[in-house]
Amino acid sequence: MQDGYRVEAIVKELIADWPDVEACAFQSVFQSSDGLYARADLVRTHADGEIDLFEIKASTSLRSSTGSDHVDDATFQTLVSERAGHQVRAIHVIHVNKDYVRSGKVNPTELLTIVDVTEDVRTRLANIEDHVDAALEWISQDTIDENGCSCLLIGNRANQCASFDYFNPDVPDRSVYLLPRISKQKLQTFVDERRLDLADINTSEVSKLQAPVLIAAQSGRPVINKDRIQEFLDSLQWPLYFYDYETFASAIPIADGLKPQQQMPVQYSLHRLSKDGELTHSEFLSDRPGMQHDLVENLSCDIGPIGNLISWNKKFEMTCNKAMAELLPEHSAFLTDLNERTADLMDVFKEDYVDIAFKGSTSIKKVLPVVCPHLHYSEDAVHDGAGAMAAWLEMIEKIDRAEKDRLGAELRSYCELDTLAMVEIYRFLRDVIAGQ
Repeated sequence: MQDGYRVEAIVKELIADWPDVEACAFQSVFQSSDGLYARADLVRTHADGEIDLFEIKASTSLRSSTGSDHVDDATFQTLVSERAGHQVRAIHVIHVNKDYVRSGKVNPTELLTIVDVTEDVRTRLANIEDHVDAALEWISQDTIDENGCSCLLIGNRANQCASFDYFNPDVPDRSVYLLPRISKQKLQTFVDERRLDLADINTSEVSKLQAPVLIAAQSGRPVINKDRIQEFLDSLQWPLYFYDYETFASAIPIADGLKPQQQMPVQYSLHRLSKDGELTHSEFLSDRPGMQHDLVENLSCDIGPIGNLISWNKKFEMTCNKAMAELLPEHSAFLTDLNERTADLMDVFKEDYVDIAFKGSTSIKKVLPVVCPHLHYSEDAVHDGAGAMAAWLEMIEKIDRAEKDRLGAELRSYCELDTLAMVEIYRFLRDVIAGQ
């Protein structure tokens, strides 16, 4: 929402030069007699009373990063405004230009892209109207059928509705929804046959990636491939550098050289483990935008020329290194070398150490409390990536020194725990191999 408000402020700068700027209004509300409500980001009223609608988005395209379709949003607004008695002439979506690179003061004309979606909206209107009318009909009912819901056919629990457990009380804890990347066709078969318990599934019915999860669930024990784990551990070169970035991205680039929504590291934590067991920690936290050069300079002092770097889901750190190499060509060789030396600790937990207690996930937030219960993330402070991004922005904008220090301390603690967690998980794997 904060991103959206900032983009709206830039749109206000953009339309200031429009000849009919006085006919434009932000956050106009439309209500229809049948109970629909919409608030349009920007409305332009013509002399004849007809209106243009503008949907303002912080995305870099007509779809959001989560896949939401902004044209559907504009279609709903059109429907509501016309049911409220207005005649809509044109509909537009304003989003940020993904190719814009900031250099000095933000240029609204270069940053923003205005797309006329009138034809698309008119094409979709009838379908959206059908859905809206169906929703209104449901709302008007005194009772509904509570025997299951359509989320039964969504394999990813994160994408199922908040009321899934209420509508589907017979789905067991160890269900087929814990199988990673289950296909729609396979899930449809299990639902049709009412075989949702992993106890009722055969290993021949699942993929190679899903098989360890199924076996762990049915045996009640972790699936451990000691040979593969040993192979992974033996491939690592000392010393080991466990590292993690926290990044920030915004629709309006906050520093020169950045593009809209470009993830750029603003913090790192690094634990160095030597062969003799000595563990040291170093870190860096930006206190203002545009400090990537300082971050990389510090990192180059903390990491030696030999030894593997260890991350969790290395694609993220490697993408960050590549982005910083493009931003800072003088450090390109160093950052490219980091990528060549980076190994992914998460890979072990895809097939070679699988516990049903991970709930089908390889997230460090799921693995850590199972294998290293003495470490945990506090819910009362920064404890995830999204929270870290929000906390960093709040920290750099705060004037109160005590609040800045508090937020900085939370960010440091959170990022340090991420890398310490990897160290402890690495040690756990060593103990597994040693039979402890």
